[in-house]
Amino acid sequence: MSSSSRSRSAFTLIELLVVIAIIAVLIALLLPAVQAAREAARRSQCINNMKQIGLAVLNYEQTWQCLPQGESSGAIAPTGTILPFLEQNGAFNSLNFSAPQSRWLDCDVANATAGKARVGTYVCPSEVYQQRADNLFPYYWAATYAWNSGTWWPRTQSWDGTFGRSIADDAAVNPPLGVVRLASITDGTSNTLMTAECAAGPLDKGAARTRVSDCYDITGITKTSTVAQAVAACKAIDWRTGQIPSTNGWRYKGYTWLEGSMWRNWFNTIMTPNQICCTPQSSSSWWYILKPASSYHPGIANGVMCDGSVKAFKDSVNANTWMALSTRAGGEVVSSDSY
Repeated sequence: MSSSSRSRSAFTLIELLVVIAIIAVLIALLLPAVQAAREAARRSQCINNMKQIGLAVLNYEQTWQCLPQGESSGAIAPTGTILPFLEQNGAFNSLNFSAPQSRWLDCDVANATAGKARVGTYVCPSEVYQQRADNLFPYYWAATYAWNSGTWWPRTQSWDGTFGRSIADDAAVNPPLGVVRLASITDGTSNTLMTAECAAGPLDKGAARTRVSDCYDITGITKTSTVAQAVAACKAIDWRTGQIPSTNGWRYKGYTWLEGSMWRNWFNTIMTPNQICCTPQSSSSWWYILKPASSYHPGIANGVMCDGSVKAFKDSVNANTWMALSTRAGGEVVSSDSY
């Protein structure tokens, strides 16, 4: 039999290269779809977490006839006080509500037992930085959901949201916010934010920055600054190179999950979702931080309304609409098709 009639036993080099090229193209086409499916799953879990938080707050309100304070005894945030309504009684029973309210470090140490507990409901799966603080804090975790403190304290000289300071020890933000009940939310519970996603910061000073991982120093912002002045100063900062507060490279945004404060577990709406966070701490009060809602979901940040519903808010939401959604009694008229 001639050699030309023999069956071939191998591929040629060109054929192999064609097959490899086809496989590479298929992988390139499939990879975005796989990543999108994974993000959809993470976002679904995130929404479920927020529904659980909203339900816990409403159960707390039904039990105590008021919303949890943004800063209860011991400087503990609502993330601590609603623990029994998330079936976290062990962590709640270990809380020390008698810790010094005006000294955050004492608060952290006094509640180390609870702080060491990682409450999965408080962490969005899409969060980039999910580390435990092993050095400055005694093994504390961060929360990636924050409480609505309103628009911005200097704007109205008050806490116009649903959460805020409850003690009068700082003239920069007096008067404190009293008890808030659902009946106090005259703008409507379905039109008022309760909580929203707020990305945590890294613990490593040398960790890569993201647009929403850090807060940056701004100067010249005071109690009498306008919203336009504050927003312009913050938008002028380049998040890639901006000055991170404190000479020691402070980057613990969101730590600890127990403390009720603007830096750790509150947000405001002077900036729309997923913009950078700025603090005028070097020139004014630490409480005047511009801390927007933020997430790693493309183009949105999820929020829980005071009726317990969860909604997605686009980065492009109108600034005035976004601020109106955070006031409990601002009297604004907000249409559901405006966000």
